[in-house]
Amino acid sequence: MLKPVEMRELRIVTMNDLVDGVIKRIDALGSVHLTDIKEFLGDWEGLIEPSKADAILMKTSELLARIDNLIALLRPGEGAKKSLMETLFKAPEEVGQGQWQAEKINVEEIRLDEVEKDFGALEHTITALIDKNERLSEELSTTKELLVALKALGDFGVNPDFVGEHEFISVYAGKLPIGNLDELKTTLDTITGGNHLVVSKQITESETEGEKTPFALAFALIAALKTDKEEVERVLTRLDFDSQVFPEHIPDSINDAIQDTAARIQRLDRDIKENESEIEGIRETKFKDLLVMQELVQIEESKAKAKVLFGKSEHVRVIEGWTPKQEVERIIEGINEETGGFSVIEVIEPKREDVRVPSLLNNPRIIKPFESVIKMYGHPLYKDIDPTLITAIMFPILFGLMFPDMGHGLIILLLGLALMFAFKGLDKEIRSAGIIIVLCGLCAVIAGALFGEFFGFSHYASELIHNSLGMHIPHWLLLDPLWFEPIPNVEFMFIVVMLIGTLHMGLGLFLGVANNMSERDYLEVIRGFVKLWCLFGALYFLLLLFGFHFTELQDNNTMLLLRNMAIFLLLPILSLFVLKIIAELRHEVGGEDHSNGEKKEKRGPMEYLIILIDGVIDAVLENFFRFLANIVSYGRILALALCHAALIEVFLLLSFMCFGIHVAIATVVFLAGTVVVIILEAIMAGIHTIRLHFYEWFTKFYEGGGVEFSPFKLR
Repeated sequence: MLKPVEMRELRIVTMNDLVDGVIKRIDALGSVHLTDIKEFLGDWEGLIEPSKADAILMKTSELLARIDNLIALLRPGEGAKKSLMETLFKAPEEVGQGQWQAEKINVEEIRLDEVEKDFGALEHTITALIDKNERLSEELSTTKELLVALKALGDFGVNPDFVGEHEFISVYAGKLPIGNLDELKTTLDTITGGNHLVVSKQITESETEGEKTPFALAFALIAALKTDKEEVERVLTRLDFDSQVFPEHIPDSINDAIQDTAARIQRLDRDIKENESEIEGIRETKFKDLLVMQELVQIEESKAKAKVLFGKSEHVRVIEGWTPKQEVERIIEGINEETGGFSVIEVIEPKREDVRVPSLLNNPRIIKPFESVIKMYGHPLYKDIDPTLITAIMFPILFGLMFPDMGHGLIILLLGLALMFAFKGLDKEIRSAGIIIVLCGLCAVIAGALFGEFFGFSHYASELIHNSLGMHIPHWLLLDPLWFEPIPNVEFMFIVVMLIGTLHMGLGLFLGVANNMSERDYLEVIRGFVKLWCLFGALYFLLLLFGFHFTELQDNNTMLLLRNMAIFLLLPILSLFVLKIIAELRHEVGGEDHSNGEKKEKRGPMEYLIILIDGVIDAVLENFFRFLANIVSYGRILALALCHAALIEVFLLLSFMCFGIHVAIATVVFLAGTVVVIILEAIMAGIHTIRLHFYEWFTKFYEGGGVEFSPFKLR
């Protein structure tokens, strides 16, 4: 469990005409991670070459894009979505499915040409209907605007043929922002010398069919002399005048024109509804068929993409993949059954250091959600230690120490249980996160009992309220701490968190030693143990610095103090310095060219000086001072615990102050403060717990950046 699942490399050689069956069987087996043959071409010494994308892949990708587009056009609208309460309290399979429930449809053989033919006919029909609907909708919108203009002309007592060019005048009709009317009239007075006419009316929202505009609109009729035409049109353009164009077929009489246009709107409405009804009929009868076509084409596309990963020669295909060790026999049996024995399967045990090997984590269900925390940093390499188990233990503990309150922790715990069991409509990942929240809440409850805090009530808070307000917290709300209260014992609490931090990082360094031991890098193993020594030396230094009284200080035994400082400080730093020098010198020895017996040029004095300086930097800065900073960084546990206590105590003081006004006000203040503290502090504690893992712990042993095991599936 502390290492990724042991993997085996599979090399499958089969006949070209059997490869489709092999792909289907690999899909059915569900435990083979396919990889690109290009990573292994050197092992084949030119016997095979990589496959290239063929016409089927291009065809399936293009067809799938068309199907996806058509499904998007036919998918039910926003009205089909469920409410928040339905989403939270209904099972996932009941949410967002509409009337199309998932079901299995067995297909004996996929014929891509038939799928393309059936889809092409359906696509042509649906596209034609949608295009027609868009055209009718656009015509309806234009016709409604025309009706608004005609009604305005009717109010002015003007027929449509009055608008346009006449012998001596030009007449314009259209819309403009109502705020521009005064400027229009003033400007026209100036350029026409008063020889113009402007009549207008405001257009109501009902007349524009509820069209939302950032400003009110007015319909205006403008008449001016033809000699002023150019100046008038420039003014209209500047003032955002939208000129109305009247069709030639419109009747000359305003009343007849209004009736004809209203009748046309009714016909367009009817045609649109009939068109939409036809589209809805196709949606009800053909949408499921489209989903089936989509999945069938996805399967063919997946097969075509898989073939691109294979190697090929004139008669055979070569498949490279990975599978867990315990699945090997089942894979071999399945492929031999599929090919009738016409295949060769080679099983190779990879080295843990091989970065090509995908890693599969195998953890119990209760701690599996913590894998998401690990993957935020980076998926483990095949050679890495899987830190999920230890993270599942330490993460809630550190969170609980930062958020120590029995009452608040209980609320967090109940929230986690609700995510796991009550809110059935949530994603699986969110429901799994409920396990993390439950464990964090449980540790917060335990820490609250250790420190004697319940919804902010504690003996220290009681004294604070009594000294500040002369009021008393009821005795039944006060819990005796099982260990101690943090605020009155800040120094002791800081020592505790430094010890926790040192043990946590020490565990990380020990895991690093285990990694190096498995890689047989014995120099790094020794360095790892010396780093552990240096880490505890840094702790010893900090305890001295922060005034922790060891025996040698109490007895004024200076020699004993100097001896201990030499053991815990000087010796590990010197050892790291020497080991760094040895490591650098080993690189020089390893640089010999054994192929022709020649050696690379030896380093000069300046290079040796640089090695010495590098050794000092590594021992003092990269290790000792970094350990000091890392240990102090765990002081954020104390800071968050004190911040949590202080913040809730502020709301407690406000609540007791409000008792003099009204009990209800005090209750509201207390509840609001509780909500604020839980949300704010829980988020902060979560963030800082993650930070301690990423920067103080993972950096001691964990590399990450591995490839996640992803078994090939067609669907």
